[in-house]
Amino acid sequence: MNREIQAALGGGFDGPFWGHPSGQAYLHLSPTRPRPFPSRIRDSRLVERRLAARRIQSPWKLFTRGAVGSQTLVGLPAVHRLLTDPALASRARLWPFETTWDAAVGDDSIVIAELWPSLVDCRGQPYPVKDACQVAAVRDWALDAPEALARSLARPLHLTDEEERTAREREGWIVPNV
Repeated sequence: MNREIQAALGGGFDGPFWGHPSGQAYLHLSPTRPRPFPSRIRDSRLVERRLAARRIQSPWKLFTRGAVGSQTLVGLPAVHRLLTDPALASRARLWPFETTWDAAVGDDSIVIAELWPSLVDCRGQPYPVKDACQVAAVRDWALDAPEALARSLARPLHLTDEEERTAREREGWIVPNV
């Protein structure tokens, strides 16, 4: 992990990103979750804490089962390309930051949202690779149940106004919103 990235996020060798195979050594990357976690940031967002029973992992975790940090590092540049693409930029909206939850700006908006595919049951899919199974299940859920998709984009229930602002302005949220 690049020292500059870790330092810019308030960490250093001890985070916030963490996780790599045992027996390996990487400069500026701890093999396990730093304790204590860097004081400037939390080791999970409000949405991960709310969905703790679903075993959603820390967004800073880069390695082992359930790790999403590496997918985040790969996905964020892709999201940036979509949001700034000349053909899409006028219509692309990043949920919930630019949509005020389920109220997109205009009927032809393209809503880009964070997904946690494990929240959709993929057992009915014919794909043996878990990632393929999950992607197909989310696709089918979104296409077959547009009302459920619309409900998932609504403001999450039971958020205080402060929590809602934190999620919408700083941390984001996960679809499906369960």
